[in-house]
Amino acid sequence: MPISRRRFIGQSAGLGVMLGMGVPILQACGGDDDDGGGEGATDPIADGLEPEAGPLRLFNYADYVNPDVVAAFEERYGVTVEITTFDVDAEAITKLANGSVEVDVHHSCAPNSLDRVIAGGLLQPLNKTYLTNLTNVFDSFQDPWYDRGNVYTVPYTVYSSGIGYRADMIDPAAIEEQGWDILWNPEYKGVTSILDDYREGIALALLRRGITDVNTTDPEVIAQAGADLEELTGLMNIKVNIEGYKDVPEGVTHLAHTWSGDMLAGAYSYLPEGTGPEVLGWWYPSDGVGVVGNDCMAVTANAKNPVLAHLYINHLLDTAVAEENFSWNGYLPPIKGLDADYLIEQEYAPENLRAAVLTDEIIDQGLRYEPLETEVDQLWESAWSKFTAG
Repeated sequence: MPISRRRFIGQSAGLGVMLGMGVPILQACGGDDDDGGGEGATDPIADGLEPEAGPLRLFNYADYVNPDVVAAFEERYGVTVEITTFDVDAEAITKLANGSVEVDVHHSCAPNSLDRVIAGGLLQPLNKTYLTNLTNVFDSFQDPWYDRGNVYTVPYTVYSSGIGYRADMIDPAAIEEQGWDILWNPEYKGVTSILDDYREGIALALLRRGITDVNTTDPEVIAQAGADLEELTGLMNIKVNIEGYKDVPEGVTHLAHTWSGDMLAGAYSYLPEGTGPEVLGWWYPSDGVGVVGNDCMAVTANAKNPVLAHLYINHLLDTAVAEENFSWNGYLPPIKGLDADYLIEQEYAPENLRAAVLTDEIIDQGLRYEPLETEVDQLWESAWSKFTAG
């Protein structure tokens, strides 16, 4: 099972700096078309239009959508689908802004940079008459904080940040007792990792100290978080990567600060032969004070196939299609009915990873990464860089 979408996310340090200067550049993509379609569309497409002949062009992280799901769309509408990939959010935004790619669907927008993408005129408003499956989406995403009223986007996947572990190598009771502190416990030196992502890393150190503002602008607080991370170098011989999805199942790492989707994916794809998913564990704060993130889909402003683009997004929001997609990539689509009870019953997730399947309640209580001003983002990056250079 490919996990490339998350493989690259940690390489995006510098995104804040790029975007801090980016809105004036992005604004070159805007336009005033009356029909809402085509180059620089600023209005939704009209109702009742026939689908274009295609090909439909998707812009996505590598291996982040089930090929069978794409093939089913091709067969249904008699078109071909072409996928262009990017490695990090900053690359996607840059290529959309400078016109080096021409695509119809931005498959994986990041909420914490979406405001600048919209301000830059890179997306067109959605016409929801084509999105009949939007009602399938969790209530949490019917009016998300980053796009009120789903004017430009619909959610694609959702995940939380927690601790994945091998329950046959680490006592689950110890994790429940220590929480984030266990990542600083030298008893597990050499077998512990944290995410190679500057927002996730600094936030981890903040949460360990009981600081829930994961968008803090306080230079002293940010610097202290960086110093706390620096302790991990000698204390834990810490691994800094985004490979918990395979390292934990394989037993290379016993404890990993990672994403819920990585544990769900790893449960059936990376365990050694003869080892069952019951050896895996997932910890997320019981009080719900943890980080929740998501990716979302949108139609580009200059889409040549905007009707097909809408129909494709609607296809991904179909419950059966979303289920099939989840069975392949392990990242939960926020679709009603795909709850823990159902996914466990269908053997898409083991009972012991029930907490990794997000609910509306977890999403609503969760903390979120919001856009940072350029100067603040640089403070976060600087603190992270001092740690990773050590």
